[in-house]
Amino acid sequence: MARNPSQHGERAGGGYERIGERVSIFVKGRVWYANHQEGPKQKRTSLRTRNHEVARQKARAIEAELSGAVPRQAGTFDIAAAVQAYIDWQDSNDRAPKTMVKYRDVLTRFAAHCRDAGVRLMHAITTQTVDEFAIRRRRDGMAAKTIYTELTVVRQWLNFVVSRRMLAASPVAGTKLVKPKPGPRDYWRQEQLDAIVEAARGPYKAAFVLMAETGMRIGEVVHLTHDDLTLTGPTPVAHIRPKEVVPGARPWRPKNGEQRAVPLSPRAVAMLRDLPRRRRWVIDRMDGTAAKANLPANDRHILAYLKTVLAKLGLEGTNHKFRHSFCTIAVLAGVDFFTLRRWVGHIDEEALKIYVHIADEQAQVTMRQLAERRQAAGRAAKPGRGRKGISTVSARSRRGGRGAGG
Repeated sequence: MARNPSQHGERAGGGYERIGERVSIFVKGRVWYANHQEGPKQKRTSLRTRNHEVARQKARAIEAELSGAVPRQAGTFDIAAAVQAYIDWQDSNDRAPKTMVKYRDVLTRFAAHCRDAGVRLMHAITTQTVDEFAIRRRRDGMAAKTIYTELTVVRQWLNFVVSRRMLAASPVAGTKLVKPKPGPRDYWRQEQLDAIVEAARGPYKAAFVLMAETGMRIGEVVHLTHDDLTLTGPTPVAHIRPKEVVPGARPWRPKNGEQRAVPLSPRAVAMLRDLPRRRRWVIDRMDGTAAKANLPANDRHILAYLKTVLAKLGLEGTNHKFRHSFCTIAVLAGVDFFTLRRWVGHIDEEALKIYVHIADEQAQVTMRQLAERRQAAGRAAKPGRGRKGISTVSARSRRGGRGAGG
């Protein structure tokens, strides 16, 4: 059977390989280029790859554009337009603002990577395009978990594009994304938490106490209002629930939309009772300007202050480490996971495995300590081996008495 040159490409004269009816490819300085006629002009475009098969795929995409198989002006096939369509769709599903920022950042970064690789339209994205993005992020120094999260967002976007018929099939369909195994997480011990809180001042101190004593996320702390607090009665709690921040704007919501009542420790209650109720928010905005008095505090300002405190104490960490430390200390204190989830809300499955591992390690330590105490007690109970310490049984056995056995 004769090969179809539009599918496989054929060698033309002068080192050119024809791809379809209009496009040829050739190598120049180890980089592949496409040669094609566009209107009255002949164009030579770098395909920005040294891989022969990738060059063929990109050339076929150009061939499809020129032949009209893919409308050149169809904005839905443009990568930037497809990204915007996905962002608009997620926004219409009432996603949390931080989630929207993450999607936008990841896909904007991926679209820039595609432009750098000479990929302009959706159907020109290949598996290698996605793989090279992961390699690029690794070279940027990103952690394996961050890269995994970003690749997951890219895959979700590609599936969306296919569902909206902007793309025939996802280039990564059938490939498996391996989730990195969770590594050991460090946490602040109770004495370290106490030192951090003691070194803080003003509203920062209040924020640190809430995170250290309840395991609340930083977003939940800065969006806590005085009306959310129940400080009287036998069970003081802080209510985590949605609320309007700016009139007419989308309300703030907790992660995953979870609403819960967080029990407050005596230390947190004492701190909250001493806070002046000048404004709506428990944690005053740090700059304190009149124009921003009714807005929540900025979590980045709190993080910057925390970094300053940690540097003085010779420690490292972020706002989220308060939550991890609270959960770890609670597990080590014997709090069951069902109760812990009620307190802190959703816990990532991988994080839960880490807490289980920490609890298992502590159980092993406790078991070793118990065994050592038993051995020490056993050694103390044994009779001495000096002449005066010979037991009655041993003495009888030497004299042939009843203790000799037989």
